[in-house]
Amino acid sequence: MQHASFQRAFERLLSRAPGPVFPRARALYLRKYSLEEELDSPFRTFLLEEEIQEAAGGAVRSRGVAFAVVHWHGPQLEAARYSAYLEQRWQLQASDLTPMHSGPWFREAGAWARFSAAAVYERSAPTTLVSPPAGPEAPADAPDPRR
Repeated sequence: MQHASFQRAFERLLSRAPGPVFPRARALYLRKYSLEEELDSPFRTFLLEEEIQEAAGGAVRSRGVAFAVVHWHGPQLEAARYSAYLEQRWQLQASDLTPMHSGPWFREAGAWARFSAAAVYERSAPTTLVSPPAGPEAPADAPDPRR
């Protein structure tokens, strides 16, 4: 079975996430939706912390700082089990993998471990809620509103 790369999965997740201008909605989305598209494993990978840089014109860069691998609706496991999943699924060797004993993942979804990995998402095209950045185009036969 061929696995999607970690970077592509990260980009797919963030391309669908609410923008940084909506921090609460974004945080909820990132706690609820994993990098995995198929959910046939007892593990899920989530973005835990990100560093966001915004530039003029709507460009955004998000760098993954920390991730969580969650034993979905399961008890805490030894670090080797989480590590084996990351290696098999994402070809990652997380040297800083740390099982977290502070409580289950978001909404009691299971025990989890924290790790770091390199992943960056960039969106250079500005997005808006209402109209393009140059403003709405007037129909060709519409009267000039300044007259």
